[in-house]
Amino acid sequence: MSNRIPMGHITALIVWVVIFSTIYMYFNVQQGPKVAVAIENLTFGQIVIPRSPDGHYYVRGSINGHSVDFMVDTGASIVSVSKAFASAANLPSGVPASLSTAGGIVRGEITSGQIVEAGGIAVNGLSVSVGIHGRMALLGQNFLRRVDVIQSNDTMTLRIRAE
Repeated sequence: MSNRIPMGHITALIVWVVIFSTIYMYFNVQQGPKVAVAIENLTFGQIVIPRSPDGHYYVRGSINGHSVDFMVDTGASIVSVSKAFASAANLPSGVPASLSTAGGIVRGEITSGQIVEAGGIAVNGLSVSVGIHGRMALLGQNFLRRVDVIQSNDTMTLRIRAE
């Protein structure tokens, strides 16, 4: 009696592993955040951000011209970035601070006078906290209270406020 597995069974197993791996990768990509990107000119001074499958809103932007993807966080009081981003973007050192995050208190710093842009809307002179974890930056209230924020159905609109 032979304990060998027939070659046809091994081939079938490999085919099924490839099929399931492909399906997994497809759905994994589909579930990732949808980051809204402004097209060259803001249409009517606004950007419309679709809700991502995870329920959050993401928008591409920059701090002092260095590209970053923001998660819009209406519960964050200040724009926040990681130490790695701050270093890569050459943000100046700031004032030491204890930062209250969803994961608890972390030591960081707050640097002021930064240019924060989200979806083509720029706000000058903002403070940015440095010290959160992860790749995603947070677009906090110090930016959001300077624009009109309209949430309807599965979109969020950021609109330049008429002065």
